[in-house]
Amino acid sequence: MNKQELITALAARRDAAGISNAEIALRSGLTERSVRNALSLRGNPQLSSLLALVDALGLELQLAPKGFGETTATDPGYRPVATRVGHAVAQAPGAPHNKRRSPP
Repeated sequence: MNKQELITALAARRDAAGISNAEIALRSGLTERSVRNALSLRGNPQLSSLLALVDALGLELQLAPKGFGETTATDPGYRPVATRVGHAVAQAPGAPHNKRRSPP
């Protein structure tokens, strides 16, 4: 997904949810003008603004390797499945940072 596709997707989410730019501004802490400019066809929001917009629209931004989820030419039946492994591992009992210390 390129920058323009991302902005188009955010604007579509706004429209589908029936949320005004003014409401997004209130939810995100941005000015209404910043929201309008960021979600325009020529939008070029800073990363901090983009993250605020994503959050205000009830979304989260996730990163994946390029091509993730697309079929491969070598195995047309293969499609990787997106997972939330990092979060699940961090919450798993016995994970290194979750170990409780024994009382002295």
